[in-house]
Amino acid sequence: MSLNTNRKWKTTWVGLSLIALALIVLFALPNVRARRAVSSSETTTILISATSTQRRVADFESELITITPHGFEPQEITRPAGRVLLMVDNQSNFDMMSLQLTREAGPRINEMRVPREQPNWSEAVDLHPGRYVLTDSEHPEWQCRITITAR
Repeated sequence: MSLNTNRKWKTTWVGLSLIALALIVLFALPNVRARRAVSSSETTTILISATSTQRRVADFESELITITPHGFEPQEITRPAGRVLLMVDNQSNFDMMSLQLTREAGPRINEMRVPREQPNWSEAVDLHPGRYVLTDSEHPEWQCRITITAR
């Protein structure tokens, strides 16, 4: 192989490698950003794109609570007061979960039914400073304690 052909081959190989790397980064970054937006205590900004304009729909944090066959994960959450997207992922293998969000020594804030067929439930709630408990009516020993602090 001549020296000139060897240089062309190396240039082509380097160029193709850079293109492949650019494609990997191009396709991997949106997936990383999507996963980060769902993770617990991350700020979630939802944008709606209509032709060339964008409008902000929501800008608040989220908390993910997973129901396992052994209870809630995490069992305790501490966060500042304000609007939060509360997300529940039912991985318990029970047919139906009847959950209650109750202010400790106070009224029931929310009640939700999470069937196995639709294991993901979410709702935006505005929680004021205090202590809250998420429980299941069939498993009262399962608890997720939520402490809301002043900003």
